[in-house]
Order: sequence, then C-alpha cells, then structure tokens
Amino acid sequence: MIKKIFINKTVIVLSILISMSFGQSKSLLNNLRIEPKQNGLFLTIQSSSTLNIKNITGWVNDDWFYMTVHEAIGDSISIQSAQYSYPVITVENTNAEESTQIALRLQGNIENYEFYLSENKQTIIVALYYSAESVVALLEEKQIENQSNFTLNSRFKSVLYLAGGALTISGVISGDGSDGKNQELTLGLFILACTFFYNFVTK
Repeated sequence: MIKKIFINKTVIVLSILISMSFGQSKSLLNNLRIEPKQNGLFLTIQSSSTLNIKNITGWVNDDWFYMTVHEAIGDSISIQSAQYSYPVITVENTNAEESTQIALRLQGNIENYEFYLSENKQTIIVALYYSAESVVALLEEKQIENQSNFTLNSRFKSVLYLAGGALTISGVISGDGSDGKNQELTLGLFILACTFFYNFVTK
C-alpha cells in the first residue's frame, strides 16, 4: 500500500515537472538576414517555434535600434555572424532569463519601425525606416562614393592610355626598319588595345 502511494506521488511530481518544462520552453531565434533599402532596412529572423507578436518590442536610442523578444533565446553566434554592410555598423545579441535582445548600430537615424510575423508565425519581419534627413545624407554619401570611384577609374584609364601611347611612339621612333621584333611597339599597342577593351566593357 505504501509502495503504491509512493509510486503515485512520484508520477504526480514527474507530471508537474514535465508540464513546467514544456511551459517554460523558449523559441530559438537564428538566421538573421539584413537587406538595405533606400529608405531603411528590412530584417528577417527565423524562429524554431511559433511566436506571439505581442512578445516583440523595440526602441531606438541614438544610432542604435533594439528589439526584444520575450519567451525566446537568441543563437548569438548565428545572429552576430549575419552578413551586413553599410549603413549597418555592428550587430549584437544578448540573452536574458526571460527574453533575448538584438541590437543594430546604424549610420543613420531610425524614425519609425514595424514588426510583422510570417503566415506560419515562425519568421519575424522588421521594417526600419530612416528619417528624411538620414535618407538625404546617405544618398549624398553614396553619390560621393560613386563619383570617387568614377574619378579613380578615369585616372587609371588615362595612365594606361599615356603609357601605351608613349611606348608605341617610342617603338616607332626607335624602329630601324628591320624585321626584328620591336618590343616597345608591341607592348604599347597591346596596352592600348587592352585599355580600349576595358573602357568599352566598363561604360
């Protein structure tokens, strides 16, 4: 009789522990993707289980955007290894007892943000929108960068044209009319031909 009562109590305790374990299970977040847009950023984060949109909050502090997901834990290695480029400066992930926080430092001020869930509620979709001033500043920086690349490219081609022309002229002048191979002339014509082809394909 005592043995039977002990077994029953053991079963009840195990049932309670199992129920608590399932009740406290957390979603695992990973596979962060960052897609820059002209007026902001588009983020997607995968979850191992369904999420509740009410458990997702966010805020902005200077050049940082923070997102907290309650009843979830982040795969810090996966999240912080996400590929990103300008204007994203860094990505961080911090786990707490009841939640996980993902932080992005940006070159530009976030004016507004929105959270969505995919149809199966296992993908978080975040839309970040820059302020009008930040959009203008980022576009100007991009334009300056493109102009700088164009100037560098033009100078490079000019140097090649000058070098090829100089070698060609030198080869013609130094030629003695013999059938021997004129290396300067050959090299000069080769550089000019390559530069012309390069200029054609990079227009």
